[in-house]
Amino acid sequence: MSEKEWIDTAPSAIEQYKENKVVKRALTPLPEPYISGMKLNSDVILGDLILNHIDEDNVIWVCTDIEGWWGHPDLDMPNIERGYGDGSYDTRGRWQARQITLKGVFLPPDPSYVASARDKLVRATSLVYRGDWIRTFEDPPRASWVRLSDKPDIQTVNARGRTEFSIGLRAPDPIKYEWDDSDPEGYTVAEIPCRNVSAGRTGTRAIENIGNVDVAVILEISGGITGPATITNSTRNELLLVIDAVPNGSFLEIDTYDREVALDGDINGTRATIDTLVDWIRLSPGQNTITFVDEGNANSNAVLRVYYRSGWIG
Repeated sequence: MSEKEWIDTAPSAIEQYKENKVVKRALTPLPEPYISGMKLNSDVILGDLILNHIDEDNVIWVCTDIEGWWGHPDLDMPNIERGYGDGSYDTRGRWQARQITLKGVFLPPDPSYVASARDKLVRATSLVYRGDWIRTFEDPPRASWVRLSDKPDIQTVNARGRTEFSIGLRAPDPIKYEWDDSDPEGYTVAEIPCRNVSAGRTGTRAIENIGNVDVAVILEISGGITGPATITNSTRNELLLVIDAVPNGSFLEIDTYDREVALDGDINGTRATIDTLVDWIRLSPGQNTITFVDEGNANSNAVLRVYYRSGWIG
């Protein structure tokens, strides 16, 4: 009996047949995955150092692993035991800084290139007085701001100049952010014109965080507001109230990660521009509905720009 005849004469077995097919496909070996093997896709970058890449001196730079990148960061979860009875209190924890180890090797065309390649690596990884972005070109590209967490280990292991390295890095913010190459800081920008009754503008726009964790944003108001003005994320039931007027030609910037407010780049005395009991607006995973209204001007021409990056915790 053919396979088709068996399916036709045994309808109850169709579902089992489909399941077997799915399981068989899942167990079929695939080519070596991302980052393993000699796949020189230039898909890992630390600052200006491109890995999985052949540079201008024909030195081959290979990333062999990024430990600590693919899963959850460490966490702090307090265990406060109950004074009476069993168990502990239900306490809220937090994620620690993400600890990353960038491992790889560079392969020079001959030993005379080792010194310059090593110097290139040392300069790129001297992240003590400064930090830099580590980026992986997944789908979508993701990035974290890092500094050194330990002394780099760089060892030349054969006479031809093969040099292996292991670089300990710390990302103070454990979230991995989507990186948009069109912006120098990787932000995606959503523009929301203020509600304007005469022009028929609602002042509302949906913004999607395609990641799996809440992320902070930078809010920039331009075009002048009479005030008070409100910025709301109705998805999270958050309200940010701008108390003072913003002159036309000025820019009010609100950073909800660092919880700072700046008027034309100056942070001195500008915190009082917004309400004391403020919700520092964030974006939840999925769609977020943001509304911008100048309560003092029904026909405002102000514009709110939301600078954001989707984020992943693992």
